[in-house]
Amino acid sequence: MLVIYFTMTRSPMLTLIISIIFLISSSSICNAGSPAVFILGDSLLDVGTNNFILKAIGKAKFPHYGIDFFNSTPSGRFSNGLNVADFIARVVFGDSVTSPPAYLSLFYGGKYSEKRLAKAIDDFIPRRRWRAPNGLNPVSLVTQENPAVGINFASSGTAILDINSAVDQALALSEQVSQVIFVHGNLTATIGAWRTQLLFAKSPFFLGVGNNDVHFFALFRAKLDPDKYIDSLVQTYNNTLTSLYNIGVRKFGIVSVPYIGCSPLMRVTILGGNCSKTANDLAQQLNDKLEQLLWDMMHYLKGMIYSFGNTYDILVDLYENPQRYNIKNVRDACCGLGRFHAMTNCHPLAVLCKNRDEYLFWDVSHPSQYAARIMVETVAFGNMTHARPINWSKLASL
Repeated sequence: MLVIYFTMTRSPMLTLIISIIFLISSSSICNAGSPAVFILGDSLLDVGTNNFILKAIGKAKFPHYGIDFFNSTPSGRFSNGLNVADFIARVVFGDSVTSPPAYLSLFYGGKYSEKRLAKAIDDFIPRRRWRAPNGLNPVSLVTQENPAVGINFASSGTAILDINSAVDQALALSEQVSQVIFVHGNLTATIGAWRTQLLFAKSPFFLGVGNNDVHFFALFRAKLDPDKYIDSLVQTYNNTLTSLYNIGVRKFGIVSVPYIGCSPLMRVTILGGNCSKTANDLAQQLNDKLEQLLWDMMHYLKGMIYSFGNTYDILVDLYENPQRYNIKNVRDACCGLGRFHAMTNCHPLAVLCKNRDEYLFWDVSHPSQYAARIMVETVAFGNMTHARPINWSKLASL
């Protein structure tokens, strides 16, 4: 049994490290499929990071966001309830959990909050073992959130290129990687290199980024050479994965760029309301290059394994065959105003649809909770059409 004492002299960093140590103290990492889960990326995966970034433009901390979340509380997720990060966490740890907490939520007033961290530590064991009461649907929401073990670094507006992240004043991808390295370095100093290496090697790192790079190209930079633009994205992505690999990450779960050209955000910019062919074509080309990059890296980086989640084709199917999924509206945002409900973001004065599970899109560019669940579960448990070379559930079990 781990006993932890907090004192006024303990450094803020040590407090953080103690909370992370618990990830490996209650049971042997050697016997665990995935002792923790780490998430990097953009607004599809953000669980509140931007609430702690003063200048960040993209924030979901007001109604109607979170209307189907715990106690109908806005959580910083760009969703009516759970988002992609939450369903990823459920793949790793089971239906009882949500995404691990946002890294920046461990701060308060610029300093770590020992009270918050102590509570998180106290709750770690029941969070790992908690199960939904009998009779509850596996994805039913209960009154208390149950975060998984790990850390979420994702920030709404993050792009592959830091210059694109700056458009929304989001946390740059390079900064998210720096935060991971920061945690790794202090863990090494506290619990030793071997245990840190084992934790990072056995925990899946999920990365979902590239949506904003495609958005910005389609909306503002179509005059650039698309091939050169994609090459710059792939090279930066390569650098990101290499940096993570160099500190011991071995299990990579990749979220491809979805079929984003048909989102309300993109369609409202086109006179006829059609999908943006520029965005969809660029997303598909980028995905092809990224998947080839992963394949090549796996062959020259010892021990690296990955699962490429083909969310592009899944969203195509949701868009073109909504009746298969009991979806009735693939055109409009559930929450918004104006044409396609995409003239504003979701806010307290926006029009809110009643049957949210019948909508593909929650707001101008994010899937509804229902659609996010379908996307992740298809990648997690599907065949090689949906995830290659293995699916996300297999990745988590290794």
